[in-house]
Amino acid sequence: MTNDQHPEKSLEVLGDDECLRLLGEAVIGRVGFQADGVLHVLPVNYAVDDDGTVVFRTAAEGVLARLAGRQAVFEADGFDVASRTGWSVCVRGMGRDIAAGRFRGVQHLLDLAVIPWAPGRRDQWFAITPDEVSGRRIPIVRAADFGWIPGVVS
Repeated sequence: MTNDQHPEKSLEVLGDDECLRLLGEAVIGRVGFQADGVLHVLPVNYAVDDDGTVVFRTAAEGVLARLAGRQAVFEADGFDVASRTGWSVCVRGMGRDIAAGRFRGVQHLLDLAVIPWAPGRRDQWFAITPDEVSGRRIPIVRAADFGWIPGVVS
């Protein structure tokens, strides 16, 4: 049977409030963007503003420092291995260098607690201002629904 026949097993589309709540609970996500003709997906520690703006810090010489003025996608997720459930939230928008002082009203973003785990100086502040925020939750399903049982190789 397909998920259409079992709506309780289909992915749950999350509302804006739930997306923002989940983003606020996580501390690591991935930034995807294109620079110099190459696609990049890089992990960052981040904070999120009430409107879904994602803020992170990076090194001045790193590839992430080329994000300003580029379209980007940010994704964070969480999961529970035991229950086989999880969620994923994406923020799509424009990347911008907020430490450069070219944008009004960014001081509250610079005040967010963004603590990079990576070693070295991370004093370049960037934000992805959302054009779109979307999310999904994976429902609880039984392993047999997938046609396999953990620990058994077929």
